[in-house]
Amino acid sequence: MNDTNSARLLDAIKDRITQHTAALFKQVEDYGGQFSAEEMDFKSFTAPAAFVSCLGWQKVDRGNYLGGKHIWRGRMAIFIATKDVKRDSRMREAMLRADVLTSLFSDWKPDMCAGKTENIGAENLYSRSIDKKGLALWMVDWWQEIEMKPPVLPRPDLETIAVHSTASTNADSALDPAPKEITVTHELEMKDGQDN
Repeated sequence: MNDTNSARLLDAIKDRITQHTAALFKQVEDYGGQFSAEEMDFKSFTAPAAFVSCLGWQKVDRGNYLGGKHIWRGRMAIFIATKDVKRDSRMREAMLRADVLTSLFSDWKPDMCAGKTENIGAENLYSRSIDKKGLALWMVDWWQEIEMKPPVLPRPDLETIAVHSTASTNADSALDPAPKEITVTHELEMKDGQDN
């Protein structure tokens, strides 16, 4: 089920980061939501790291690039974590990576998207709890029009039951306005081939 355009977009973002900025990150991977100070306690990683996430999407009636019932605006994000003993050094390292990624994804249009990146920006997510861990955290985020055709869902594995009905009447009953007896026969054939 990972063949949806939203999943393909996440993969395209990671590929673009590793192809163009391999020297800047030791770790590039998906993350299931917003990366924050609380999440850092539960996530093992090697800084500098980039975590790619889709923060959601909304339906677009008429997109800036392409209209249609399958166009959605997705909010994409890359969370950048850097580590250094000095606060200003780790902030500058995160800023440098945010600057590079902002440039790298500005006006980017992968094949599964209907348009280029929109409203791209970077934000310092500094907090005391992140600082106490010796880390800096920045986010680069943007909106992107994604063509999200409904995926073909697998059909449930249901047993096939064939029902055959045969109605019979005699010739005299066709003239009789109120037939006294009608015979209906049903044959059920089960999947394993046994007749009941």
